[in-house]
Amino acid sequence: MVMDKIKVAFFSWRACSLIFSGILLTGYLGGCASDASYKKSQAQTKFREGLEHASINNPEAMIASFKEAVELEPENEQYRVHLGRAYYTTGNLENAEKEFKQALEINKDSKEAYRQLGRLYLRKGDWEKATQNFESDLERPGTVKPHQVYNWLALSYYNQGKFDQAERQWLKALDLKDNAAIRLNLALAYKDQERFDQAMDSLKKAVVLDPQFTQAHYEISQLFILNKEMKQAVRHFNKVIQLAPRSEWARLSKKYLDLIHQPKN
Repeated sequence: MVMDKIKVAFFSWRACSLIFSGILLTGYLGGCASDASYKKSQAQTKFREGLEHASINNPEAMIASFKEAVELEPENEQYRVHLGRAYYTTGNLENAEKEFKQALEINKDSKEAYRQLGRLYLRKGDWEKATQNFESDLERPGTVKPHQVYNWLALSYYNQGKFDQAERQWLKALDLKDNAAIRLNLALAYKDQERFDQAMDSLKKAVVLDPQFTQAHYEISQLFILNKEMKQAVRHFNKVIQLAPRSEWARLSKKYLDLIHQPKN
């Protein structure tokens, strides 16, 4: 009988021990899940804080918040891209590049990472890498503002001396959306190639799209001088001075006007 009681006590203790262990195990696993959820929630909070800091132009706080979001959830592509963009805006191109590349390791089809890397290499003057990344963006569906990406791609080609490819990309951009700045870029490229009639045509379209486009008026004046149409040149130089009296374009326009109005011997 004593042995039976001992056995019952032993098995009761064993059962309690198993149940207790089970409770501990369940609690432990629940704790892991809870910890992961907490980190995700905290990361979202930090990310929102970063966006708020960006909206009020507080770059240091923006970077700090995005960095905390990445540390809490390092496999989140969106957080990486935003941190990279934050670094980019403050001129920290090395860290920006690292974050964009890390985003691509997480998602090899991250269009935003390709676009941002393209812009970064464009800024650094690494035209080949810029071209590769802009093309990677455009190869994947759903490009945001594709005319803008085609414009950047055209600039990348042009700076490699590949004018034909650049012209095709600018024309693609204009087919998608007529844009004064893209018209100016194309005009300057035509001017470099001494295709002055096409340059003038593109510039005139630019000022129709944006009548207050100071640089376009200045470039039109330059072409009118080449054509020896001084009255037209003077009109556009005066327009530049009227639109942006303190600009570099205005300063140069005044110099040209002084030369044009000099008395002839």
